[in-house]
Amino acid sequence: MDGWSQVANIPIVSSSNSALTEQPTIISTKFDSVQNLIWCGDSNGFIQSVTLGQPTSPYIAQLYPYTKFQTSSINQPISQILSHKDGILSLSRDQLLFNNRRGLPKAGFDGSSFSESDEFINLNSMIFNGNSTSELAVGTDSGLLKFDINKPTVLDKLNYEGKVSLINSTPKYLTVGGGNGSLNLFDPSSNSSLKTFAAHNGAITGLDIKGNYIATCGSSIRPRRNVYNQSSTDYITDPLVNIYDIRTMRALTPVAFPAGASSVRFHPKLPNIVIVASVHGQIHFIDLFDQTNVHMYQADVDATIHPNSPNNQATKLTDLHISDSGDFLMFNDGISNLHLWSMTNLGTMSKDFVNFPQSVERPDVINHNDGFIGIDDNVPLSIVGMPYYKESLLSNWPIDMKFVKETAKLPERIDEELHAKAEQFGHQFFNYDSLKYGPGNVVQPYFSLNHVKDTQIPKFLSEQNDDRDNNNSAPLADSLFQAESDSKIPKCYSRLQIQYSKFGVKDFDFGYYNRTESYCGLENHSDNSYINSLLQVYRFQPLFYNQVVNTLNNEWLPNDEKTIIDEDNPQGSSILNELGYLFDMMYKAKSRNVKTLNFSSVMNHDKQAEGLVNLNEQMNLNAQEVRELIISFNNYLLTRLDGDFKRQYSSDFKVTELTYQIEIKGSGQSCPIYDKQTGSLFSLEVITPPSNMLTKMSILMNPHANKSEKQQQQQQQDINLSNIRKNINILTYLDYSMNQFKTIPCQQHQHSHPHTLEIRTGITQLPPVLILNVNLTNEEFKIINNLKQWLVPEFYAVRHNNTPGFSFKPTMPVSNPFTKFELLGYVCEISHQSDLSRTGSHNLVSFVKINDEWIFFNDYLVTPIPEEEVFNLNLPWKKPVIVVYQESTTPGFEYMKHFSGNDSILYRDHFAGAIRESYKQEYKLLTREEAPSVGTMVAIDAEFVTMKPEQVEISLSGAKKLIKPKELSLARVSVLRGDNDNPLYGEAFIDDYIVHTETIYDYTTNFSGIEKDDLNFNKSLKNLVTLQTSYRKLWLLLNLGVVFIGHGLYTDFRTINLQVPQRQIRDTADLYYKPDMKRQLSLKFLAYVMLKQDVQTGNHDSIEDARTALLLYKRYVELSSKGEFESMLNHVYSQGNKLRFRVPEKINV
Repeated sequence: MDGWSQVANIPIVSSSNSALTEQPTIISTKFDSVQNLIWCGDSNGFIQSVTLGQPTSPYIAQLYPYTKFQTSSINQPISQILSHKDGILSLSRDQLLFNNRRGLPKAGFDGSSFSESDEFINLNSMIFNGNSTSELAVGTDSGLLKFDINKPTVLDKLNYEGKVSLINSTPKYLTVGGGNGSLNLFDPSSNSSLKTFAAHNGAITGLDIKGNYIATCGSSIRPRRNVYNQSSTDYITDPLVNIYDIRTMRALTPVAFPAGASSVRFHPKLPNIVIVASVHGQIHFIDLFDQTNVHMYQADVDATIHPNSPNNQATKLTDLHISDSGDFLMFNDGISNLHLWSMTNLGTMSKDFVNFPQSVERPDVINHNDGFIGIDDNVPLSIVGMPYYKESLLSNWPIDMKFVKETAKLPERIDEELHAKAEQFGHQFFNYDSLKYGPGNVVQPYFSLNHVKDTQIPKFLSEQNDDRDNNNSAPLADSLFQAESDSKIPKCYSRLQIQYSKFGVKDFDFGYYNRTESYCGLENHSDNSYINSLLQVYRFQPLFYNQVVNTLNNEWLPNDEKTIIDEDNPQGSSILNELGYLFDMMYKAKSRNVKTLNFSSVMNHDKQAEGLVNLNEQMNLNAQEVRELIISFNNYLLTRLDGDFKRQYSSDFKVTELTYQIEIKGSGQSCPIYDKQTGSLFSLEVITPPSNMLTKMSILMNPHANKSEKQQQQQQQDINLSNIRKNINILTYLDYSMNQFKTIPCQQHQHSHPHTLEIRTGITQLPPVLILNVNLTNEEFKIINNLKQWLVPEFYAVRHNNTPGFSFKPTMPVSNPFTKFELLGYVCEISHQSDLSRTGSHNLVSFVKINDEWIFFNDYLVTPIPEEEVFNLNLPWKKPVIVVYQESTTPGFEYMKHFSGNDSILYRDHFAGAIRESYKQEYKLLTREEAPSVGTMVAIDAEFVTMKPEQVEISLSGAKKLIKPKELSLARVSVLRGDNDNPLYGEAFIDDYIVHTETIYDYTTNFSGIEKDDLNFNKSLKNLVTLQTSYRKLWLLLNLGVVFIGHGLYTDFRTINLQVPQRQIRDTADLYYKPDMKRQLSLKFLAYVMLKQDVQTGNHDSIEDARTALLLYKRYVELSSKGEFESMLNHVYSQGNKLRFRVPEKINV
């Protein structure tokens, strides 16, 4: 194996002319098994082939492009290529394509090709089944599939479960590399797995077969020394290549490769030679039977780097292949370059990749007629060619000529309706609606649709300690609502993104975004975050808040099988209950942020909320759909609250209920038709009046009395724009929306005496809180943008004397009885891009008036805002969606400071479903003599399961960035007695297992102690409770003023969504913490050093953890009273440094 060297190094993917364009990278390569071709698939879904020319030197090979084609229009990366006698098979994420070697498609297979369409997705690897050239085995994220490319309608699912990373085959068996690092020997004939090897701890990165031997390489999970607060898993490349014998079904002596093996291949002609390579370019030829016989080479993978590649895009040796002839070796650098090696010590170089190659098919030669060229749709203009020229072409722009988009703005497009009207008037000047289409001949400032600049992202809290003088974490600037230019949207309206450091969300500076002391923000990294803006408005309406939160004084805890299973309500809760809990937490949080996860979870399971669940932060909706979504949720919320009030407490929710009357009567005296109907609704849809009515109302509101006819004509002309802009506002829309009148032909008497029916609709009763849904089109919003001030801070509702209905006045009436309404706030949609854009660029914010001050809410951004900014709706990107007015005499808030309602759940069991008599109870219920009060000490610990995995972004350099953390759900919570004078000190009185009906992604048994089926309603051996039952117990303890003792309570309370004041928390993770050490100590380590106890020796137990935290707090109090705690804490950290903050493992002799 001497004499190998590089003979070719070429960029195999095309580059872009733009330095800003992301370059495609090589994903997969393959030697052709029939012709002298090399195939490469890139990240944009293109396949390219090169062929070997006649070598002019024994040291250099000439590779020439042969074909290049796109496999499909969806631009999915080509993860694997297989050579077939009739063409090339290429595999991408959701499809498999078959092309001939010239690029013409022969067949394509995706989910729609088979009846089991939901199985043929997430494809990872493929191989021919045994010696067959038509039967393919395909590995997916969930198992193994098999089908015949000649009969592409039947898809067989093999009896293999789990992710398949790599797959290969022998004449009889399939070798399957599992996603967990296992190697399975699978027999397709019997549809069963014959043998499973634990090949690698992490993942398999290389798998090859020759004869009876299998070779694998891969990675393992890096052992963790300090496990505290690590949210990701690190992997290291294994320094061994595993060898397995198929005949004996056992592992042989592995092959050592200290550099870390990332690729492995058997030599096709020398089965005792295995070729091993690392990502850094080391290549070893090793004899399996004499491992001291090693030939080592070093490839220069850094020799050629594309100039447009990112700086952090590191090259690495990947996808090692050896040709069937055994004379060529090929790999790529992971970016754009193909490296070809061959043996050059023989004085000549081989000419073939395969032993007996077929001739490469050449393109047809077409005789072009150099005479007349017919130009039509089928003939490209490029065949005309360019004549000889001496002067510079007009397209040759000087380099100093720059085109600035602000100055090169295209004119505003004229509305199609105006074009149609212009044709009616013979394309001459005519009067048009300036309110709708805007004024003419006015220069509009340039508005950047693509400019979305987030607010300045603050430093993490852990970084601020090192740089206290840095202003990066200063409060938001006073210019928050000022745009950098007229063309840009102020920074405060941008969509916010929570950033995560290695310390998790606790390290994110939420306080940077909140400039108030009493108003909380709502986080947006959860389902249905679009509702945040509306919830903030309702939270600050006293009647709404009081009526919802006061229901928590009563108890409603359904836990029967019908509720949990049939109605799909595993939380055992309702929208009313969860909104009450959420409002109370928003009040108690003050300026801290709150999660809406519990409310959103109940909403996700509610059948009435179908179509309202949004899991991706409006990323797939345009502006109109975002507005319709929040309005639909508003109607759902108000209707659902009324239904819950009726179902739970037999009362009505009349805070926002309007009463309307519909009157129908015939216009003729002989028509007997007359009907009157009444009804109610919880919000009013605002309707835009017709254009002629807008002009008429403006004239009525501005009478021109005592003026000559000429003056009146002149004023009539002026009214068209300026006066209309000044006088028309939301009251005009309310008058029209609440007092509807129309006529329709009478169908019963139209033959005898044709006449019409008059239908009059009016609002007969106004609620104390008036909810207005502004569900207008983009064209109708143009009218609002052209008005001087559409919203009014207050108005007076005057009841009609003779007819049902109201009229609305901007000033106080003199005679008729009236009700004064004031603007509470409104929800506003912000369009950062075009209204039709579906790139997640539309945001919902809210403006709320609290104690005579306007507050702006954008998820967790909360800050005071000038009043002129609230009422400025002249900007096209700012659209009011839901407007809330309230009576000026609204009573104050009734905050729950001292609970005096039903707390019986603390003193009894309330299990979901049947009681498991065999379950050993580990707690003793509270008695009324032990009733908790202000200052009562309790110890608490909670365990969680993972419902959704974390979302991590991994760059080409391997750097990881947490985009969204894993979603946790409460699985078990234990609360213990903590008062020293209690004879049952340290004994649990709550130990709840929470029922779950959704699929649990990870039980995290080693950390939670929760086993599979522990939370299953039908299979669990535990006594389960609903989430609301357990949450209400903790909520009652919070409102009764108890003091919670625990370890790491920030994470527990945050996940449970419980806002506990700092005065009611005794967290041993914070008490036993030295800020200058920047390391929090684990409960297990503290128990070992401070209490001389070994805890968490098996699975975690929440009762044990809570009791340990209680003892640690007791020890803290004792040492603090003696003034010895600081010295003891220094000793603890000193011991931690010696032991690396890990409890020594016991050695069993």
